[in-house]
Amino acid sequence: MNEQLKDKVVVTELAGNNILIANDNDNFKSMLFSFGFEKVGRYYSISISMRDVDKRAYLIQKLIEIGALFSAGKDWSPSEIVGYYREKGLIEGHYFEISWRNKQDFNITTR
Repeated sequence: MNEQLKDKVVVTELAGNNILIANDNDNFKSMLFSFGFEKVGRYYSISISMRDVDKRAYLIQKLIEIGALFSAGKDWSPSEIVGYYREKGLIEGHYFEISWRNKQDFNITTR
């Protein structure tokens, strides 16, 4: 991951049965473990059924509260899912979206 993001939590996958998060510096390790994530290689992961909307909303809200960056993209990117949950009233507040131009060039936007 980019050196500027090593102290950040970046959500790379929300759409499937696994939520994947990168936190290269492990500075959020204890908090992520308390949410139910486990360390799998370079990522933190949690398996959760797509049908368990309440638990997903809870985890997304917790990630928003710690300032996680939700990856932008198409086809149900993490940022799109967070926006959808907010539209449905399942979560609240602004969140941070990260979009990538290339490996070293990115933009962070508040949504």
